Amino acid sequence: MSPILSICKAAFRQNRVPAFILQGVAAFILCLYFLVPTLRPGFEAISDLKARTDPWFAIVTTAIFGGIIPWAVSFHRGRIPDGRARLHLLSMVIYWSLTGALVDLLYTTQDRFFGSGTDWATLATKTFWDQGPYNILWATPVCLTFYGWREADFNWARFKAVHPRPIWIRTYWTILLSCWIVWIPAVTMIYAMPPGLQQPLFNLVVCFFSILLIFLNRAEE
Repeated sequence: MSPILSICKAAFRQNRVPAFILQGVAAFILCLYFLVPTLRPGFEAISDLKARTDPWFAIVTTAIFGGIIPWAVSFHRGRIPDGRARLHLLSMVIYWSLTGALVDLLYTTQDRFFGSGTDWATLATKTFWDQGPYNILWATPVCLTFYGWREADFNWARFKAVHPRPIWIRTYWTILLSCWIVWIPAVTMIYAMPPGLQQPLFNLVVCFFSILLIFLNRAEE
């Protein structure tokens, strides 16, 4: 069996449960928006708030849902080293604030170039650029490096010792393939939402996925 095929099988085996759950959550929210008219004013209020306060809405909410809430769960479950809670929190807030700004820029740029239609051609094009160049060249390598550096107690020399080039490359492919299993369907559903609700749905999926992985990793241990 080729190394890439082995990585694909391992990635699917490790992520099939969170993938199905997360995609179900995204589909549920999508159905609430399109099939429950009584909830539409609430969705529109969130969209209006985002329009009035961006880019800070994207920055602050992603820091909360991607950083602070998962950090609080990790802290409560004793998964943060003693004496490192504040440093972990600060690093998570900074990382996810920047991620929120970049993701919002990605979404608004794609709307500008490809429109806000929900036909399959538009959804496929946006998903391709999201999970293709953006994810391959930026999101996955930056995520791998940030979390690896954090797990190395923010020591760059220790990170490089634990992640020599062959291991980094193999880990990169594992994370990328795992990400595709989870995020390609989820991102397609995110782009099916109106532009003002894409970032909020992204935040909910990120938050739920991060918390789910915390519990699954503890169960595996």
